[in-house]
Amino acid sequence: MAIGTAALGLIVASGTAAQAAQTGKGKAYGGCTNSVTLWRKGSTVYANAKMTCKKKGLILRPTVALSGNNGKTFKSNGKACRKAKTCTTPTVSVKATKGWTYRASNSGNATLAILGVDDYFWPTSSVAHTTYKAKS
Repeated sequence: MAIGTAALGLIVASGTAAQAAQTGKGKAYGGCTNSVTLWRKGSTVYANAKMTCKKKGLILRPTVALSGNNGKTFKSNGKACRKAKTCTTPTVSVKATKGWTYRASNSGNATLAILGVDDYFWPTSSVAHTTYKAKS
């Protein structure tokens, strides 16, 4: 299910609890920035990851990881986009449990064909993350 970026920033009006989306960003590396968006709608917590580059990369590989209660529940997914400036993963989801803290991260990397920029071993500062505590 694809969700537009603009829709993520809105609070969804429904009869159940909705949470405004939260986005975290990593430090830019090789002209690319990882971001991850986390939100709740009803009894489910969702997340997806995005990589945005200033120039087209040969292959962009964002990876979303969503965990609840320090890994008691966990889902992840990745995507590879060829010759792109942006790449977004499919959305992952887990059941929301009151009192649990949820963490989403994006440890994506890319093949950029830039001298001095490693394809797979990016610095930890490039990892994007954000958290959400379920109150109901």
